[in-house]
Amino acid sequence: MKIRDRLSLQFTIVSAVLLFLVLAAIYLLTWANRKKDFYGHLQERAFTNAQLFLAQDNLSEEKFRDVQKKFPQTLPQEIVRIYNDNDESVFIKDSSYQWNKSIIDQVRTEKSIEYEEGNRQTVGIYYIDNSGNFVTLASAVDTYGFNQQRQLFLIMLIGFLISVFVLFFAGRLFARIALSPMIKVINDVKIIRSSSLNKRLQTKEGKDEINELAITFNNLLEHLEQSFEAQSSFVAHASHELRTPITSIIGDVEVTLSQEREKGEYKKALEGVLAESEKLNDLINNLFELAQTNVDITEFRDLRLDELIWQIKDEWNGRMPDSKIDLQYHLPDDSRKYTIQGNNYLLFIAISNILKNAIKFSDNHEVSCRLYMHNHTPVISIRDKGIGIGKEDLQKIFQPFFRGGNTFGYAGYGVGLSLADKIFRLHNIRVTVQSQLDIGTEFQLFFST
Repeated sequence: MKIRDRLSLQFTIVSAVLLFLVLAAIYLLTWANRKKDFYGHLQERAFTNAQLFLAQDNLSEEKFRDVQKKFPQTLPQEIVRIYNDNDESVFIKDSSYQWNKSIIDQVRTEKSIEYEEGNRQTVGIYYIDNSGNFVTLASAVDTYGFNQQRQLFLIMLIGFLISVFVLFFAGRLFARIALSPMIKVINDVKIIRSSSLNKRLQTKEGKDEINELAITFNNLLEHLEQSFEAQSSFVAHASHELRTPITSIIGDVEVTLSQEREKGEYKKALEGVLAESEKLNDLINNLFELAQTNVDITEFRDLRLDELIWQIKDEWNGRMPDSKIDLQYHLPDDSRKYTIQGNNYLLFIAISNILKNAIKFSDNHEVSCRLYMHNHTPVISIRDKGIGIGKEDLQKIFQPFFRGGNTFGYAGYGVGLSLADKIFRLHNIRVTVQSQLDIGTEFQLFFST
């Protein structure tokens, strides 16, 4: 079921329930008021008859008949009885209907009663007169009131059904008007393809939900556009970087196989193939690690930064015995202050890539690596005395396959810093870079504990 139909149906049901409750309340209040009003008429009739008949002793028969004519029977199916202290019906000699003794005694006890039997309502009063104490009971059927209630019920039922019908179509119209901005958003989104991610949904001033939805879509499209551009750039650069060693390998093999050669020439050719293959292997590993950072990594655990830095130093001392790494700690005694939540494997790769660049671009000069606290935040600083980075290149160093203009002659593919940047962002690590050409570069990594 579409949202529009569901909204109109829900609107109709809720409105119908509320309307039903209102009409039911009106009907019940009318019913209660009818009963109360009819009890009032009965009580009035009971007093009138008591006064009428008990005044007979003081009137002549002719005068009494004149009074009777002034108070004719006005209530439908009315029955009136007056009982003396002996529970005998007096004045009205009609035995067609008599109340039992328990009702008469209840009137004497409570002085006034009201009760209902089916459609018939009864009122009893205790009347004190100079000629004795009497119980007057008056009963009748509110025929006119019942007819009025039936008419009211039919009017309410017809009005309710018509109202539900009108509410349903009003709900559909309301839902269509309310959802029209969303339908426009849907239609605009439908025409956006991978080739037109630069398009954006129209937004307006205000904080309504539809506008927020359009803004959210635009932010999503912005991220998708950046991701597609990065992917396209990545594929283009990766293809170029992969093609270079493969072309070199194929060329060396083709030249070697073009004619018979000496054993030493074959050996030299194979060494060239091996060197290019190792470069290719390193590039593939870097690309694999770069791709791994796009996967949601949830394996985070407590990680002491001093231990991590020491592991990285040992690793590079083993790989490059001639490297000079000056490792310094300026830490408090409480190790919890420099213990973070992170993935040891990924952070090892990221910091190792920065340290490797520092060693490589400083031509094996001493590299300073410090771990210290700054405003209760652990910081790793890696500083070299190498070739530095130009101001125009400083904003691009984290782009995949980017290499500065002064890095010619240094091995590499421009993947390491891009990989490190993804890992740092995954760990919410803030990175600052300061560099001067031919003086050196300093990376500062600010960790959140």
